[in-house]
Amino acid sequence: MGKLNMGILGGFTGTVGTVIGSGNRKGDDLIRVKSKKPRNSNSKGQANQRTKFGLVTAFMQAINFILKFSFKQVAGDAMTPYNYACQYALKNAIAGEAPDFELDYSKVLISEGPLSREAVASAQKLENKISFSWDDISENGLCEPNDKAVMVVYNVDKAEISYSDGAVTRGSKTGTLSLPYAETGDNLLFYLYFRSENDPTIVSTSQYLGSLTVS
Repeated sequence: MGKLNMGILGGFTGTVGTVIGSGNRKGDDLIRVKSKKPRNSNSKGQANQRTKFGLVTAFMQAINFILKFSFKQVAGDAMTPYNYACQYALKNAIAGEAPDFELDYSKVLISEGPLSREAVASAQKLENKISFSWDDISENGLCEPNDKAVMVVYNVDKAEISYSDGAVTRGSKTGTLSLPYAETGDNLLFYLYFRSENDPTIVSTSQYLGSLTVS
């Protein structure tokens, strides 16, 4: 609290609002603006959040062209499909302890929707291609045999993608993809989901089918 020395027109000492009053050795009255404490953008919590966000966005940027359709309905008008996908991954797919965070690819979604997933589905390398296979539960599930299969092989080390959207149907039960560009030691991820034949925004929630280190 400030203290008036010579009435309302005189000097004062202490703090009043955003100013500070004081005097020097010559008896002069001095007033200076109270400094604001700088915001520290390098706190441990903020640094951790930036690390997590960097992991997620590095993954999502390469497949944003897919996310525009595969998350469109669940994202609604509240946010972009890309932001929805990133938000989900931040909440559900970050593993490890600071500062050694990592992305758990098995918990990342590249689509989310009401169509049925396949309880039995797999992907494996056969020569220079990835072979996908799945059961067809269209007789009992919320799906149709003519749903389009979306198969994705993602090289996370090079941000390279190989994918197929519509070349085969759910009823086909199998499909193949060529390998994306890759070098020895790169990590390839396999994802599968299905979309409506007539509307690419009506999808199943994606399934992670494993990974492969290129040798």
